[in-house]
Amino acid sequence: MYSDEFPHLVTFWEQRKIPDGGGGNEKGFAAVLTINGFMDTPSSREVYEAQKLDNPLDRVLYYPYRTDITTEMRVSFGSETYEITGRPQDQGGQHEIMRLPLRLIPNG
Repeated sequence: MYSDEFPHLVTFWEQRKIPDGGGGNEKGFAAVLTINGFMDTPSSREVYEAQKLDNPLDRVLYYPYRTDITTEMRVSFGSETYEITGRPQDQGGQHEIMRLPLRLIPNG
């Protein structure tokens, strides 16, 4: 249904306690959700405005409307990992497409 509009496969990761094999736990990120989306490059104006606010913006993810994505998650696409830099936004309030600003995590 959305394959043309959302051609990219992205995975969301959440920080969780992961068993360390010795009876304890350590914090790490675990994949919790994989969906189709559209990874877009922000306009130069968007990048400039984000830099002025000291909140770098590297990508913008568009995906079908849903409410289970949180700002504590990370997003991976291809070999790159991103942190979410703002709340998910319902584009136009139509409950159809969401917009999510992302910042690249170096060596993430």
